[in-house]
Amino acid sequence: MKHAIYTIGIVFVFLSLFACGLVKGKGEAEKVAESLFQERISDGWLGSDRYYSDLFWKNTGEKKWSNIKNLVEKAMGDLESYSLTTWNVQSKVNTRELSGTIVILVYETVYSEGKGTETLMIHKPLMGNEFSILGHNFNSERIQQMMDKSIEQAASGNSA
Repeated sequence: MKHAIYTIGIVFVFLSLFACGLVKGKGEAEKVAESLFQERISDGWLGSDRYYSDLFWKNTGEKKWSNIKNLVEKAMGDLESYSLTTWNVQSKVNTRELSGTIVILVYETVYSEGKGTETLMIHKPLMGNEFSILGHNFNSERIQQMMDKSIEQAASGNSA
């Protein structure tokens, strides 16, 4: 009985420390996201690229990201507000590039032309000190309509 209580106590302490680390990671990642959103509200996309990780740029590229930002701006207008709806924290040791803490934050965003959802994947490398954005996904009815229209035009041969 004494051994079982001791084991349960150790497990409890371990889980408490682990949970504190996850919550701390969520808080640090949320600060990055909030800074990004606040700056987008006040300055548009000006200067926002500094929040994105080297791995993001390796997989996305400046031209592609510029096109995505332009699409979002044309479809949605200016960002007016945001609110966190869900989040998930994971600590992983699997590859050199993705080892560390990954926080997924899902925000409801309100733009001058409609509402959407933005999902940020924010990463802190195992041997790093700072969180940065690894992935950024935009989802809204207006963006989807714009993309569907572009697909129709491309499929029909009309590029205008």
